[in-house]
Amino acid sequence: MNRKRRSNKVNKDAWLNTYADMITLILVFFILLYSMSTIDQEKYRMLVEAFTADPATLEQIKQMNTDHENQGGSSDSEEQNDGQDAQSESEKIDNLDKLYEYLKNYVSENNLQNSVQIEKGKNLVYVRFMSSLFFEADRAVLRSGGTEILDYVGKALGEVEPYIKFIRIDGHTAEAAPGTSTVDNRGLSTDRANEVLRYLETRYIHEPSKMMAVGYGYYRPVAPNDSEENRAKNRRVEILIAQQDTLQDELDKIYSLDYGTSSGQDNE
Repeated sequence: MNRKRRSNKVNKDAWLNTYADMITLILVFFILLYSMSTIDQEKYRMLVEAFTADPATLEQIKQMNTDHENQGGSSDSEEQNDGQDAQSESEKIDNLDKLYEYLKNYVSENNLQNSVQIEKGKNLVYVRFMSSLFFEADRAVLRSGGTEILDYVGKALGEVEPYIKFIRIDGHTAEAAPGTSTVDNRGLSTDRANEVLRYLETRYIHEPSKMMAVGYGYYRPVAPNDSEENRAKNRRVEILIAQQDTLQDELDKIYSLDYGTSSGQDNE
């Protein structure tokens, strides 16, 4: 009697189960690491509880984690505040040199060299604007684009104001060809200077007594009025910022004498 041999089938793919389990465990491990990297205290506590049941150990780890976070947060905050303070201090405009550099950088960054001129003397910063930046022809109403420039200048003037004696706004027009204009040049230049002054005064200047406006009409040209190009140069608004005001100093002496005299008369 021939016995049939029972054939044993071998599952050649059984190793895939072990491999899949290993990959799953590795994936869980990296998920745990990622959870810890987010510095979530609750997830960290749950992970530790999974490996230890000692309350003292859990409390110690929790306290160490809290102290570390407090120290790190405080340090980062202090460094950030120190950096902001240093930056604010370095950018503060408290003299004419810084004002000059501040305005020069603005003109350069915005490619305004053809429309804005800035010069510096010993005790004076001089800024010249082509009037077309601020005003339309024969008008004294500020254009929206002009106010953007004045806002930038005004912020700087507000910072330097405590260290200066006066801010003067000069308005200038150009002499038109004879018989071609009926504009009151003196009045127009004065109105434009006052328009710029009022804009700066109401927004950025704390001591209005330091501000003045002058309208020269076309009587102080910087170029001959023989071409439209030259007339455009003469139509301008100038801002003068000075640390000294000898004229006002003399006037203050007269005012003090007048005040003393009037006071004495009142007492008699």
